Amino acid sequence: MTPDMTAPATSTIERLGTFPPVTPADWRNMFYGSPTPVNPEAAQMVYDICWFLVKDGNVATRLTVVTFRVALSRFNEHHLPSPAAYTAWLASIASNESHRYLEENPTRRLSSALLEGGSNRSAFYLADTLSEMRADYKLALLLRYRYDTPPKFICMALDMRPRRLARLFVKARAEFAENSSVAPARLGEVDPPRTRNLPQVIEPYGKKEMRRKILGYEWLPSEFPIIPERDERRARWVTAVLVVVILTIVAVVVTNPWGAERPSFEPNPPAVESIDG
Repeated sequence: MTPDMTAPATSTIERLGTFPPVTPADWRNMFYGSPTPVNPEAAQMVYDICWFLVKDGNVATRLTVVTFRVALSRFNEHHLPSPAAYTAWLASIASNESHRYLEENPTRRLSSALLEGGSNRSAFYLADTLSEMRADYKLALLLRYRYDTPPKFICMALDMRPRRLARLFVKARAEFAENSSVAPARLGEVDPPRTRNLPQVIEPYGKKEMRRKILGYEWLPSEFPIIPERDERRARWVTAVLVVVILTIVAVVVTNPWGAERPSFEPNPPAVESIDG
């Protein structure tokens, strides 16, 4: 999906009337768990995000279905972000699902080095560059350069303040430049291999399937999903701090075994000679 220079690429996706629920009947259908129509442009966007992360059209198609099942289940629960944030919201869910798939299937994937010239090779080249980066770097670059997402929604997707997001972009662009001979803006100019199997209707997940131990991640107060990678890094940081504190306490105890309670003894007084000596 090459961005249209005359209008934002996500303009039709981010209008509530073109993203499910489309009609009051769709609201009722989703409440009762019935299949719901999916906006074709939104499906294409989610597919593109998934493809850039997994580099496999069949897998990206399956992950597109999963992404919308999760999204529609959140609609069922009436957890709705701002309609203007739908692109970032869907991309965040797609990113989580794609990285979970990569963790569960750590196999080697087709590289751009094995392809001849053409648009597919360019797309694979960009995907190869992204594959070496952190999950939050990938999501930030895709949202910024492929969909021109406003910074405030990228902040919501990554759960960070604008100043911290600015630092993240500096690091992400620097890392992208180290591994690629093209600018990250190319992410908005190259299309992944197309497919005719994008979903047209989706059936949402049930409450059991949306539990953390099955879904694999939780939700922020903003209704955006938590990026598991950030959760894990935060847990490792907290663990490291606790280890340092515990080791410091142990070192103090070992080097000062009794501390202030150590008993003290007065030296023996000199012997006094008697007069009769």
